[in-house]
This record gives sequence, C-alpha cells and structure tokens, in this order.
Amino acid sequence: MTEEVRVLVGTIAFGLGINKPNARAVIRLGLPDSIEQLYQETGRAGRDGLPADCYLFWQKRDNALRAFFINQIGDQAEKDRAWQRYHQMQGFVASKECRQKKICEHFGEAVKWEKCGVCDVCAGTPNWMAIPSGSESRLLRSRDQRIEEATFETSATVAVNEELREFLREWRRNIARQKMIAAFVVMHDTTLDELCVKQPKTMKELQVVSGMGEKKCEMYGQEILQAFERFSRGERASKESHARPSNPSLETLDLLQQGHTFEEIAQIRGRKVASVVVLVADLIERGETKFQQSWMAPERREQIRAACARVGMEWLKPIKEALPEEVSYDEIRLVVAELRGEKKLEKGAA
Repeated sequence: MTEEVRVLVGTIAFGLGINKPNARAVIRLGLPDSIEQLYQETGRAGRDGLPADCYLFWQKRDNALRAFFINQIGDQAEKDRAWQRYHQMQGFVASKECRQKKICEHFGEAVKWEKCGVCDVCAGTPNWMAIPSGSESRLLRSRDQRIEEATFETSATVAVNEELREFLREWRRNIARQKMIAAFVVMHDTTLDELCVKQPKTMKELQVVSGMGEKKCEMYGQEILQAFERFSRGERASKESHARPSNPSLETLDLLQQGHTFEEIAQIRGRKVASVVVLVADLIERGETKFQQSWMAPERREQIRAACARVGMEWLKPIKEALPEEVSYDEIRLVVAELRGEKKLEKGAA
C-alpha cells in the first residue's frame, strides 16, 4: 500500500478487502473454482482506470484437484452446483471466443460487439509467454529469462523521466509512512507522472497539475517543489529501501491513541472495519490498550459480559446465539478480549 514493493504473492483469500487502485497486473496460478471467483480476483487490477494485465496460468492436472474437492462435499445440492461451476469454468478456459464477451454473457449481459481486441483470443498470446520448442528442461531453464523480459507498463499515457519518477515515488513512500496512510492517498500515479512531465517550479504551475487541488497543494506543495530542487541539484532516490517493516498492530494502536474511530482507522489503513476490530481486540487482550467506554453503550457491554459468563468465551458463535440479534460480532469480540485480558491479569497477580 505504501509502494515499497512491486510484487506481492498471496493466497486466493488475499486482496478482496484491499482498495489499491494502481495494481497493474493480477496473475492467478491454478484454475479458479468459478468464473465469479476469477472475475473478483482480476477486478483488483486497474481500478484507477488505466490499462492493466490479468493472467491465468493453469494445467490440466488442476482439473483433478477441483474434482477431488468437489467430491468431498456432503450436500448433494451443493455438490451439483459445484459441478455446474466447474463445467462453466472448463467451458470458459477452453473457449475460442472473446474472454470479455464470455464473462459479460455469463453475468447476463447481452453485448453487441464480438471482440474486445485485448484478450488472448482477440489479440493473441503475448510474445513473452510463447513456450519455446524443445523439452521441459529447456522450458525450465528459460523460464527466469522470460519472466525478466515480461514488463508491465506503469503508465500507458506519458513517457517520463524514470529517475525523477523514482525520486518522487521515494518521497511519496516516506510521506505515506510518516502519516501511516496508503501511498495512493498521498498522490495517485497519474498525478505523479504528470508532475514528472510538467516539472513545476512555482506553486501556480503546481496548481494546474491534474490531481493537485487546493488541499493537496496546501499539504504537500512546498515539499514537492523542494523535491524538484533537490533533484535538479543531483539528488537521486536511494539505492536501498529504508522502510521500516509494516506493523499493523502498532499502526492501529497509534491511530487509536490519536482518537480515531474504527471506521476512520479502516479508511486510513485501507482495511475493513472488522479487520481493525480484530487488531484492537488483540491489543486489549495483551494489555496494550484498554477497552473504551465510547465503543458501545454500558448496558450492551454488560449484556455481552453476562452471556460470556453463561456460555464461556472459547467460541464467539455460542455467545452470539445467546444474545439478541442486533448485537454484532465486533462488539462481542471487543468485550471477550477485555474479559480475557482481565483473566490474564488475575492469573499474573496470583
């Protein structure tokens, strides 16, 4: 989120809560469970409206893995639906029709065009993905070279000075770390690229750059102009990253101590509110912060504590079932963390 790394590897569970607009590529290894899953995952790319690439790499042996998991389903109706999704996915990857057209049709949209012009069916397979002739060992030896040759454009609109861009990107990373916010909140890539092209020298010139509104100029204007001056004097981006490792708990705690609400922390850190609550609950249980009265009404808190006394605190679901429907899991999680923290203190005192 702070632009400190260019490539991120994760499981299929990662990413749905990440609102990062400038992801330029999503690469999926293995056959998805369904077209819906593929659509959700590829939807992480290019959310800023600029071109982005999505790749799906799969092998026929993936079919056996999918079939194995489907056969583990006990409910026959759900198993039938899983097989239906499986066959839809098979039809999609085997199809010679436009990929985008097939996706639109899957979701019930009747498109009037036949070709999108950019998918592998319409535009052909990229040269860097072409498998060389020869044995599998030849493919393995050449794989690293082919991946190095695969370049993803960071901007499809303008050609910019790469040294200047990296210098401004480093400035943006540092600002993002200081404020503990995502880099794109400081400045979008499109604005950064336009700065590289126009290279403003005065505040008036800076104000006409797209994305540099009055508030942005007030917050960062002088620093940006100073960055251009330093660059003109020969200063360049450091060769090594000095970024401190991200510590979600400490960042959340700091924002909490500044008086931010869970919703505000979620917005600042680009996370879901529920994820923030989990981190806060962990901090409470470890004794690193205290339960705040402002988080919920006193009677709600006592209601949850009473339910915990009746059914125990090992699992949240029994507590939820013992309470009125309007009591949320987030509220339960916070009170349970408080109670567990109190128990640890009691044990320590004993």
